[in-house]
Amino acid sequence: MPRDRMLFASSIAKIQEPDAAAEAVLQGVSRQLNGSPCNAAFLFATALSPGQWEPIVRRIRQELKDPLLIGCTGGGVVGGDKEMEFTPALSLVAARLPDVELHPFAISPEDLEEPRDSGFWIEKLGCPPQEEPVGVLLPEPFSCDVMGLVAALNRVYPKMPFIGGIASGVEPEGGIGLFLNDQVIQEGAVGLLLTGNVTLETIVSQGCRPIGRPYIITKAEGNILLELAGLPAAEALRNLFLSLSDGDKGLARRALLLGVVMNEQKERFGRGDFLIRNLIGMDPESGGIAVGDHHIRVGQTVQFQVRDAESSREDLGILLKEHSEKLAGSSPAGALLFSCLGRGRDLYGESDYDSRTIQAAVGPCPMAGFFCNGEIGPVGGHNFIHGFTSSLGLFRPRVNP
Repeated sequence: MPRDRMLFASSIAKIQEPDAAAEAVLQGVSRQLNGSPCNAAFLFATALSPGQWEPIVRRIRQELKDPLLIGCTGGGVVGGDKEMEFTPALSLVAARLPDVELHPFAISPEDLEEPRDSGFWIEKLGCPPQEEPVGVLLPEPFSCDVMGLVAALNRVYPKMPFIGGIASGVEPEGGIGLFLNDQVIQEGAVGLLLTGNVTLETIVSQGCRPIGRPYIITKAEGNILLELAGLPAAEALRNLFLSLSDGDKGLARRALLLGVVMNEQKERFGRGDFLIRNLIGMDPESGGIAVGDHHIRVGQTVQFQVRDAESSREDLGILLKEHSEKLAGSSPAGALLFSCLGRGRDLYGESDYDSRTIQAAVGPCPMAGFFCNGEIGPVGGHNFIHGFTSSLGLFRPRVNP
């Protein structure tokens, strides 16, 4: 292959011993690169103690001749058509990106403590909006105001699609790490903007479907739903539950969620029209329901949701089919996949479903990614934080040489 063509290579390996796993993924990408240099790498890791991260990151960069490296830890990793969940593993993508400018950045928690103007963010990220960047964002969940950061990037870069995931881990005591070149960072966020001869096509597929009827929030405080359509929220939920079929009652008992409508201008809402949020508790005295979102407000439309493997399969299949038809079956150069910790085997009852389905539709395609605490991706031209989704980014050159 000519050395002026975009090229991705991916490899995944279980970790029996960290050095052996690093050697395995390096050998895998090196075979595919076949001597071609790379200038970017994406690394995702599970079940490593913090003391093991830096040696592996440094070794991979050194062996690949010092490309820009970005990545993080996850509750599982994705590589090619494989998903390794809750087991020690590494996943690596190395990329040759000719005529592409790379703009890496790190965001500290302090950067998000107060409102910042556009100039601050443009200087921090090293790229003006007029260069039409595409982006990858990897926040740490506990120290980073992820919603605030996504809102700021949407404001400063209104036309920029970006994908990513909130870092996670297998064991709480193992910690969560973000990787940027030779650094391991344990707070804030890291990311990468790409400009020049590169496009990023995105697909955000949800694993939930709406049940019952939509409600308007008529009273809320912080992240507490107090009234839905004038009823105490808990009463509205009880009424909904009594109206469900036996099958949906079973799904609701297992995992009941809330969907917040993204586009209030629509007359009807269906699967894919919602941001999915966790329900985290109920107050029997007030009748309030706590939601995993501190940005809910009076006047928003919401609808309860259940996790449903059948709907998830259907949604992913439809989105991939539409994408493939639009591009006449041409394969992307490479891909990144950010999938919710609640998907995978826990949703489908089988391993590798999302990865295998994606590869069958767009591949074979070198791909890496991880299982996240929340996924980031655009819907309707606007970037959001999602739950229970798979957020897929497909990279191609703008112009083929």
